[in-house]
Amino acid sequence: MKNKRSNNERQAGRGNLGQVKGVVFDFDGTIVSIHIDFRGIKEILLESALKSGLRVVDKEKPILELLDSISRENPGNRSVRGFISGIKKILLEEEMKSACLACPLPGSIKLMENLGDRGIKIAIFTRNCRQAVMSVVEKCSIPHDVIVTRDDVSRVKPDKEHLSRVASLLELKENEIIVAGDHPMDIRSARNFNALSCGLVSGTACRKDFEREGADFVFDRIEDMGYLFGIKPLMPGKLPNPLLGYLLKRYTEYDKSVVSGPQTGVDCAVFRTDGKVLLAKSDPVTLVGKDMGTYLLSVNMNDISVMGGIARWFLCSLIFRPGITFPEVEDIFSQVGKGCRQYGINWVGGHTEISGSARNNIACGFLSGTMGKKKKGSGSPAREGDSIFLVGQVGIEAVSIIAREKGGRLAEYFSPGEISRMSNALENPGINVSGAARLIWENFRVKAMHDPTEGGISAALLEISERFGIGISVKKKSLVFHPGLSKLCSIFGLNPLGIISSGCLVGIVDSKEGAGLLSFLKKKGFRAAIIGVAAGRQGVLLEERGRQVPFPVFERDEITRL
Repeated sequence: MKNKRSNNERQAGRGNLGQVKGVVFDFDGTIVSIHIDFRGIKEILLESALKSGLRVVDKEKPILELLDSISRENPGNRSVRGFISGIKKILLEEEMKSACLACPLPGSIKLMENLGDRGIKIAIFTRNCRQAVMSVVEKCSIPHDVIVTRDDVSRVKPDKEHLSRVASLLELKENEIIVAGDHPMDIRSARNFNALSCGLVSGTACRKDFEREGADFVFDRIEDMGYLFGIKPLMPGKLPNPLLGYLLKRYTEYDKSVVSGPQTGVDCAVFRTDGKVLLAKSDPVTLVGKDMGTYLLSVNMNDISVMGGIARWFLCSLIFRPGITFPEVEDIFSQVGKGCRQYGINWVGGHTEISGSARNNIACGFLSGTMGKKKKGSGSPAREGDSIFLVGQVGIEAVSIIAREKGGRLAEYFSPGEISRMSNALENPGINVSGAARLIWENFRVKAMHDPTEGGISAALLEISERFGIGISVKKKSLVFHPGLSKLCSIFGLNPLGIISSGCLVGIVDSKEGAGLLSFLKKKGFRAAIIGVAAGRQGVLLEERGRQVPFPVFERDEITRL
């Protein structure tokens, strides 16, 4: 393969998680709470420098670097030494005040203890002073092997010296450590040292800030770092996006024929062959027994369609449990064949076997297609104020699965006719959204479109937000749910916002096109709604009863809790 697009980690020779023997943590804002007004200190610094007649070249630098810069830029000024001494005294006083108020952040101590139990070395590196750090470490009994503060090095992070000193004391190489912190500076420090890195989303930095710095992992909570060391087990459902993103970035490579490679939040790959652009998608079906073939084709078709493609060629691997009968196998083949004929798809091959390793039947499809017609201007960047639309009903797939798998228990809550209608949600209203997706791409300037599957509407909105680096504000009352979903979720204690939802799609169009989109889809027989707007920084907010709260996030699809 020529001209491969290879990930930065492989080119740079970084280690992998299997080689990691030590974790280097930032301190304030990562392990313990922080109570320092850096902005206020900087204002005092700049005001004092002005009064002292000192030359300030770059006011945007952090405080420590700014002091070094002022020292270099004012070599003949006698007031420099007193100025720097005064600012450092103020900084020390504020750090000691913060130390008195500091307390461990949720999950930090437990993670460090678990790492220690597994023989992982623990270091703390910080731009804070040793006096303040040690007072907190002793007060809170924070586990550690090494602590390196600004007092222990001549050049602090993100300079390479700081992390080099840490690694030397740990007696570890750069490929044997991972750096974790709540500021992009921590990621930059790791990159300068050629080490793995993990950003922890905080009030000062969002996910996109860490991604721009090239973080290998980005987590919302420090305890999620437990995934990296086997402390926190993986649950049924999708692999968490931070882990999947790391694997895709690190272990996949491709040449210039690939237009859009594997990424989290991207529904299918896009590539060229013989001058033509192709789209490809592979998706399994594991949660259902009945109508597996119908599910299999639909979920793969949906992902091709929301990227603006037309499905053409299909392969599937079918792994059946021992004891299955031939009529059951034929029924699944019949479902796939029927769907392929209905949508003009070529079923070109695959694999079928009975496996003693399979507890349940498993079907995995591979579907490829060509790029469809798109309205000129589609694919432009999303921006604040754009309309977020929903087509179809949230939870159609979940309703069908629950009614099919739990029909006996539902008899005390629903009539036979209601259970039958919910079971048939697979066909009516149906989980295939390819028709609606194609019409939207052809007639409107679509900026983004996504197919909510595992993780439901929550995962879909979060993935759009992360992929395009935008904030999303959603009005809960605008969300359209399948009529049976609310009661089913109440019976089984599930949250409808995080439940598998093939059968609907979400997307972004310019605010000027929102009303026209709804009117157009209504005439075509599709249910649609504007559910929110693109707003502010990355992240998803839910507006309910006049106030906004973070949209619920689910570690695994709610239906797996059945």
